[in-house]
Amino acid sequence: MIQMAKTIPFEIHLTIGTLHTIDEAAFIDCCKALGAKPLLIELSRGTYQQQPMLSIVIYANNFETVLSKANELSRSLKDANFNAKRLKIEVPAFHSELFSEWESAFDQYFEWHGKINYAGQKIDTLCQKHKVHLSVNSLKGAKEFRFITLREYGSKALFENRVKGLLHDAQYENLLVHKQQAEYCIYDNNSYLDEGWLPQ
Repeated sequence: MIQMAKTIPFEIHLTIGTLHTIDEAAFIDCCKALGAKPLLIELSRGTYQQQPMLSIVIYANNFETVLSKANELSRSLKDANFNAKRLKIEVPAFHSELFSEWESAFDQYFEWHGKINYAGQKIDTLCQKHKVHLSVNSLKGAKEFRFITLREYGSKALFENRVKGLLHDAQYENLLVHKQQAEYCIYDNNSYLDEGWLPQ
């Protein structure tokens, strides 16, 4: 068991298959009944551009408790005819050192998410330069906003430098980042769903 000296927040994301419009209300109700948040992420590019998911934060001091909860949620989704194709578990980036010696079957990586007004070509150019991707949460109904995601498999220092450079260029282009979040993914059993979303 991976035991920690303190309780920290773990964010669980369970991604299901294609969500048809007729099933959206049932998926939303299912997530809410499980005490979770429904998301319908639409990527600007990639093989799997629609990624419906359940999201929930669990506070725990060991990974096994979180994984057990994630599997329980997955079974509940399946009972409602929504099959989970991917499980991601993340912690705030500043907790990454707690998992630095942890041997995992999956690649671990840093991610930064920023909420930004969509400004056409300026945003597209920024994404290409910094090798990040754009998405929108279709369930929010706020089409004027996009989310930028930066992923880094290297060191925390490299991750932080990339985020710093991105924010610098966004400010230079008068692109306001309304909200940001830095995370460290410790478990991702199907990263293939992101195939093609990173600019080359």
